[in-house]
Amino acid sequence: MSFNLTYGLLFEVTFLHNYFLNSGEATYAGMSAADKQKMLQKFNNDSFAAITPTVETSTRLRNYKMAFKPTKTGFRVYIKVKENDTADPYISVPPDLKLDFIIAIKDFQFEHYTDLEFVLNQMFLFSNVKPSTEPVTFQYIPKFNENILISNDYLVSEETTTHFLSEFHTAESRGVFGMLSLQMKADTAAKNIVTNAGKMLSPNFKIHFDNRKTLWKYINRKAATEIKTNAVKPLTYSGFVEIDPLTDFTPPQSADSQYPNPSVKSITKNNGDYYSEIFI
Repeated sequence: MSFNLTYGLLFEVTFLHNYFLNSGEATYAGMSAADKQKMLQKFNNDSFAAITPTVETSTRLRNYKMAFKPTKTGFRVYIKVKENDTADPYISVPPDLKLDFIIAIKDFQFEHYTDLEFVLNQMFLFSNVKPSTEPVTFQYIPKFNENILISNDYLVSEETTTHFLSEFHTAESRGVFGMLSLQMKADTAAKNIVTNAGKMLSPNFKIHFDNRKTLWKYINRKAATEIKTNAVKPLTYSGFVEIDPLTDFTPPQSADSQYPNPSVKSITKNNGDYYSEIFI
């Protein structure tokens, strides 16, 4: 008797964040392939988020001979496959099998540099199946090749949030930012993980956060003056945004003035606008 030790990719989830991938005003989306690769080499989603299978999902992973493998840009789930067909799981996977992963935020400044609104008692849900408690406008998790950034459209209702949290063990329900919930057969064929025959499709899903843009407010305490930019500017981990004192302020400032970029530590919100405060 031979024992098959071959594992195939069931699916992958890629996490990206423009705060780390953009460089100043140069966007990751607009970079060359070589420059994108350079930014990805420095990127690690573990710097801001922790993704872990729920206790129930960990049991399912074991039962179906699956393996959860974190990567620098998310994670992959592998499954034991048949010796004569590497697209055919060794144990048949039910179409309604659901795997849930908790997304927790590790960086307390995540809310500062991420272009989202955070609402009490509501979490973000990334899924290929619409919960019955959500409206028809429910936003499904994007695939890797879709040019979609995560917005508050992925924030689900208190009812849906309560339902998901009720399935957690007590310790799991603390500090949940969001949930990743994937079913083998999705509501639409394009988001399926397996075919009707149970063969693996190995999709790559994507959760791509955008960086926050703020009005930059320069505060001179000694002179008791404040000036702010006319338009919002991007917050990025890398690069530098040049401020033009003649066009970025009203009224224009001295042409030879220089203005530093802000950190993500000092951000305020007023009448729906976000401000980065820089003391000069």
